[in-house]
Amino acid sequence: MTVREGRKFSVIFPVAGRGAEADFRGFEKAGEETLIERSLRSFRPHFDRIEKVYYIVLEEHAQKFDIARRLGEIVGDVAFELIRLASATSGPAETVARGVAKQGIAGSAIVCDIDHRIDPSPLFGETDGEDACLVSLWPLAGEDLKRWSVACVGKEQRVVQVVERKLPDAAGSFFGVIGCHCFADIRDVMDVCLERGFWHFSEYFNFLAGNGAFARGIEIEKAEFFGDRERIRLLEAGHAKSPGTIFCDIDGTLIVHEDTPDYSRPPQLLPGSREKLRNWMAQGYCIVLCTARRKEDEARLAEMLRELDLPYHQIVTGLSSGTRVLINDRKPYEMFASQAASLEVMRNQGILGLEILPGKRSAVLRRFEGGSFAETLLVEESGKTFVRKRATKECNLSIGYQRLRDQFRTLERFAQMDASLVPSLYSEENNSLEYFYDMEFLRDHAPLADCPAAMRAAALDRLFDRFDRHLYCHRSSAAATEDWFLRHLDMKIAPKLETLSAHETLKPLLRGDGVEIDGAFYPSLERTLARIRDPHSLPHILPRFLSLVHGDLTFQNVMTRDDGDTKVIDMEAQDNLEAIELDLGKIYQSTHSQYESWSHSNGQLCDSAPGSIRLNYRPVAPDGDLVDAVRMRWSKILDCSADAVELKAGFYLGLHLVRMVPFRMKTSMDHALYALSTGLVWLNRSLDACVA
Repeated sequence: MTVREGRKFSVIFPVAGRGAEADFRGFEKAGEETLIERSLRSFRPHFDRIEKVYYIVLEEHAQKFDIARRLGEIVGDVAFELIRLASATSGPAETVARGVAKQGIAGSAIVCDIDHRIDPSPLFGETDGEDACLVSLWPLAGEDLKRWSVACVGKEQRVVQVVERKLPDAAGSFFGVIGCHCFADIRDVMDVCLERGFWHFSEYFNFLAGNGAFARGIEIEKAEFFGDRERIRLLEAGHAKSPGTIFCDIDGTLIVHEDTPDYSRPPQLLPGSREKLRNWMAQGYCIVLCTARRKEDEARLAEMLRELDLPYHQIVTGLSSGTRVLINDRKPYEMFASQAASLEVMRNQGILGLEILPGKRSAVLRRFEGGSFAETLLVEESGKTFVRKRATKECNLSIGYQRLRDQFRTLERFAQMDASLVPSLYSEENNSLEYFYDMEFLRDHAPLADCPAAMRAAALDRLFDRFDRHLYCHRSSAAATEDWFLRHLDMKIAPKLETLSAHETLKPLLRGDGVEIDGAFYPSLERTLARIRDPHSLPHILPRFLSLVHGDLTFQNVMTRDDGDTKVIDMEAQDNLEAIELDLGKIYQSTHSQYESWSHSNGQLCDSAPGSIRLNYRPVAPDGDLVDAVRMRWSKILDCSADAVELKAGFYLGLHLVRMVPFRMKTSMDHALYALSTGLVWLNRSLDACVA
């Protein structure tokens, strides 16, 4: 947003909504001040930059509550104007759009709700760039997500998505959206909102992102919020939110169990019952007492509980004496807060020894890119920031939960071999809804994909030296490699012929003679598999030995920092030994195929015609020093020539590209076609070299 020195702003408060306790919210109190007074206090230090303050209200409110006169009494020292709307609106963007159109407001403007007080200095201080608008953001750590519109912020602080009361689907950092936005030209923005029927500003921000324009996020450092009565109570008295509801049995839990309840004499109270219930109630819990006693005896039961001085909020009678199963939904705005728990005590032992720990409030600060079967999140909990990898149990367990659990076990194995190879592991959780594990956030590290070539070469050389000394040194006999290799082809590659041949676009690359790719003929995958098994080719491409491997060693999964410390994340290895050439092929996936680049491309990667394919995306030549360093290190690891390393690297890269086709198909058929085409190219180039 370009702002000339001394440029004046309009400040617009949309106040056309209806309050819960009064028709006009502006005169509700937060402490000793009305919401109008408290929100305007944010802007008083900047009155020299403000041309006029506008309040947009309903005509019926203006008359009923004498708003013009009362505003004059409250903010009489401010140049303000009242804009009256004849009918109610459906959201703040519509309110402002109609008000701006009616009053003819134009130029730089800040639109601000009256339910908060912030330090708007960053909005006034922005003097560079060409942003259409600036969006005020608030860290979500410790916040209740259901109170917020949530923004996903990407590179250069671009707002890429805004959703309500849950986390956006996009990858990036997450912030709460404060209803205070700065626009370069308010008339242009509001014309779009009126034309497209936008009710909320989030719709406009998403519209910008969808057209490649993007609003820019500005993090606000100081704010207080008073958007509803609970917020105001918190502001005034610091009352805490209720931590939940406790369902507690009566007989055998609070009082000594009787097979046949006798209301003619007082029951025996178990130690600690009264004190525990009082303590839980003081913490804010709702206490519901549950029992199998008959509904018709509920009045006598209530009288008995009063005589025992047992506090509670509600009684539920007439239940089965069998197992009680509590079912509750996981809230999208508290995605890691368990909503159901159970505790059992031995009969007549009482609840004195029970401790109900308060639920941890987790804030998801960021979603990382990547992850075909699990999501990777940056989480803040109890002041600690860490990475959480999570898979739900809603879909195929073998491609989600089980793979993630295996990944954690592999990380543990790597840590046993060399603790400095992987981030510190904190904990794992396996419940009915999900599986996740937590590990160290490598704050000062960057993925190799974001590092310069020289830094990549040094990091990879150090990494493979440690792999060779601590992992690859655990080797199988050479006799086991052929069985593993043929099984790998049968289980991981050959099934693609069946599953993918249903797609007519891919079928020519899978069955039949083959296709022409960039003017050269390449056999189909079916014929390529036959070439692989040829006795002249097989010895050249068989694994040298089997060992512990990483399994997904792309640039995105290798983290390094300036002092040379290098760690690996996101393993794909299995429990048993595998070919270490899988790791080599993954490195070539980054250096030669440059997967990290084309996998995020929105352009057309290839064009297809009957019998031929033209590749539009062409990787740039890999850095020579980096490739030489990899070849030299792997020549030592495999005890072979650099040419043999090159042959194997290309071959196993080709296998990886073929295996990823179903995953790339989730993005587009174009991506799937590109992966399969380039996979065939790499496989057949390597096979040609075997017989050269």
